Amino acid sequence: MPARLTSAQRRGYFRDGILFPLPALVPRETAGYRMAADKLELALGGRPRTIEMRQMHLHFPWACALATHPQIVNAVEDLLGPNLLVWATELFVKHPHDVNISVGWHRDGKYSGFGSRNSTTAWVALGPSTVENGCLRAVPASRRDVDGQNPAEAVDVVLQAGQMSLHDADILHGSSANRSGEKRVGFVIRYITPDAFSHQGKVLAEGGTRRVADRAGLLLARGDAGAGVRLAPPPGEIDEQTALARMKNSAALHLEDILQHLKQPVGASGENH
Repeated sequence: MPARLTSAQRRGYFRDGILFPLPALVPRETAGYRMAADKLELALGGRPRTIEMRQMHLHFPWACALATHPQIVNAVEDLLGPNLLVWATELFVKHPHDVNISVGWHRDGKYSGFGSRNSTTAWVALGPSTVENGCLRAVPASRRDVDGQNPAEAVDVVLQAGQMSLHDADILHGSSANRSGEKRVGFVIRYITPDAFSHQGKVLAEGGTRRVADRAGLLLARGDAGAGVRLAPPPGEIDEQTALARMKNSAALHLEDILQHLKQPVGASGENH
């Protein structure tokens, strides 16, 4: 099995809210996943928005394999424990010299409703992610002052192809535009523990059992999902157009769930972010 995180790495993550760079894929795997990601982009018109490239793991076997890759899941297990679900996947692409695409400062917990104790995000580089092409930038929690996190204290999360970073739901992060001639491609996986929805007050009672109120579907990455959590099956081999249509539907449902969460008053989900 792939190597685990060291004690120092775990302490660093819980101190700073982010850990990088970490090994994720060998070169052969990186090239294969990059080819699949580029093909998906082309199938969606060449330059689709990130909002259109979500929930790939539910409909494409290659994306499911990447979201459940042992090297990645081992690292996540060392932080969250042995029972892990994939809540979402997203493809973040910045094309060369595209100054219009950047990501403002934000915290993931505001949108997901999950806290740092039961969720983490893996940002897997399918090509170099550099300062020049708009890599992730984050403010480590250890640099937080009395007024919160200051973007002036941000670090550049530089990754080589096949490496990844892990960050929690409360870390302040964003990214600049790609001003280079190199395309930046990041495959993002949002992991949660089975208790994440109940902790956030998002479990529905239905037929005497617990049911997760997440219509886009949950994929078991490792361990036990627990009673009452409805799981989506791993995707099978189907024709591309059917898979694309199903992915678009799942992406729309996922976005609706996020928008519904944003309408909740502060604290309604159990934690403030």
